Amino acid sequence: MNCEKTARAIIEVEKDAEKYIVSIKRTKYKNGNIDKVYYTFPGGHIENGESSEDTVIREVYEELSVEIDITKEIANIFNSDIKRQEIFYICSLKSGVIKPGNGPEWTNPDVEKYGDYEIVYIKCNELEQYNLLPSEIKNLLIKKYILDT
Repeated sequence: MNCEKTARAIIEVEKDAEKYIVSIKRTKYKNGNIDKVYYTFPGGHIENGESSEDTVIREVYEELSVEIDITKEIANIFNSDIKRQEIFYICSLKSGVIKPGNGPEWTNPDVEKYGDYEIVYIKCNELEQYNLLPSEIKNLLIKKYILDT
């Protein structure tokens, strides 16, 4: 079975001596009402002939206007909720200031169809409080940042 593949960045940043990860809060609507709110990681679809590493670097730049360094691959999972193979990388900020980029997440005016996007910094020691998806990655990060400290 050939399925869609994506690559996503778990970007670690420090602010005020605290460690954070950068997430994107997604708010989806149905008939003008909030239907679903969750947090995920910047990234996107791997294009033909593109490596997953190149994808995550390109997608982060499109979504957040920054360049990143990839530290390591942390997971490669099949996300059964969205029927997609997803590769996750721990990354650090290389250059730039995190802000909405020029990708379709920020430029598409059809909020009813695509929802709202917001950049959110999540304190690593508060991960459990967020509806962070996919849950397998949330659990990996809780182990990494909370249980192993």
